[in-house]
Amino acid sequence: MKQVAPLLVAAIVGLAAGYILNSDSGQPATASDNQKIAEQQEKYKEARAQVGQTEVINIETEKVVERTIAVDPQTYLAELKTLRPTGATRQQTMREIIHHLIGLTKSSESAIPPIRSFLESKLDIEYDTSAQNFDRENQAAREAESRGEEAKPNGIGSFIKSGFGSYFMSNMVAQMKRELEPGSLRLGLFDVVHDIGGTEAEALLAHELSQTGRGLEVAYLDRILSDIAEGQYKEQVLNVTHDLLVTPPAPTGSSLLDESSRLFLFAILVKYKDATFVNTAKLMIINNEGRVDGAVVNYLTTILGVDAVPLLYAKVKDESLTDDGDKMALGDAILKHVGTNEDSNAFFAEVVTNQELGPLRFFALGHLTGGDRAESTLRNRQKLIADIKTKSPEDAALNRALDNTHNRLEVMIDPSKAGELGNGDRPNLFELFNSSRQQNN
Repeated sequence: MKQVAPLLVAAIVGLAAGYILNSDSGQPATASDNQKIAEQQEKYKEARAQVGQTEVINIETEKVVERTIAVDPQTYLAELKTLRPTGATRQQTMREIIHHLIGLTKSSESAIPPIRSFLESKLDIEYDTSAQNFDRENQAAREAESRGEEAKPNGIGSFIKSGFGSYFMSNMVAQMKRELEPGSLRLGLFDVVHDIGGTEAEALLAHELSQTGRGLEVAYLDRILSDIAEGQYKEQVLNVTHDLLVTPPAPTGSSLLDESSRLFLFAILVKYKDATFVNTAKLMIINNEGRVDGAVVNYLTTILGVDAVPLLYAKVKDESLTDDGDKMALGDAILKHVGTNEDSNAFFAEVVTNQELGPLRFFALGHLTGGDRAESTLRNRQKLIADIKTKSPEDAALNRALDNTHNRLEVMIDPSKAGELGNGDRPNLFELFNSSRQQNN
């Protein structure tokens, strides 16, 4: 009601003033009329000032100066709670959101208490389109279940839960940076507090680090606090990360930011090259659902390097593991060390000679020309190619691909041979795929 009344006053006074100013009676204005007009103009200016639009300052020279009055931070937060960027109006709504966040920043220290109160509520609005798609997928699944239908898993939620998806996405999230459009309201408010700065702002961010249960927020606050005081909060970040990985909050299944927490938490361990969690992580490679946790695999292979291969090779050989995506996550980590590790070499040979795998053999071949480029490693890979060719003489498609890869390795060792050997044609994906189809038929 406090907001509505001044708006009505301004509207009524404005309409009255407009009517008087625009009316044309055909009669010249009298001194009395001019006085009434002046009074209405003054009331109009006073009304506008009441609703927080302008403040009117009269100078002795009768020059009128208008200055924008700051809006109460609570008003900005109240507006932010109502805005959800979706559909055709998404960009327009995001502009409004950014406008209100900037308003909070300009409110400076006076915005800290209401922001603290909001953060303590644990409420959030997710702005990222992937998060909104995840929410719609969950809603569709619930509706299917209510109709007695099977809820078929698909989309971003299923991808990040898979061994393949979580393994490759855990590499991507490590490169976190500030974006113009925040991923959620809480993340946007963290940026606002950072931009306001000062002791109180830093204390609020550190407090939120100790309270959040979201891996994304831990990673986000780590980035911000590192900018404020580099290195000062590292131990707190790692302690929070360890705690959340060992004792995670109860799953809600309703938020992508919650569902993806482990990706960000393990990315933090990778960022700080924290090896203190390795022994615990070894017990987490297979989750409670019998699926590979790709974020764990990425962490172990990054921290342990070639020493992770025996452990991962044993897991990929486990017959209870049947999902191809899970095997791909383990396989990629193992194949990073082809040419330097016997288990990695053995796994490579198993993959490329298995015609049932079709195009997956192509991806395995790609590891021979990537990663470690030491001459000794490349020579070992050439020897491996020769050994495989002697054991699969009838697989013409594979042998051509191996020959091409051998030539590419030779040129990598000695670029002067590029004229003689060319750059080595890449293995033909479709040829390998078709050869497996023909074999199966």
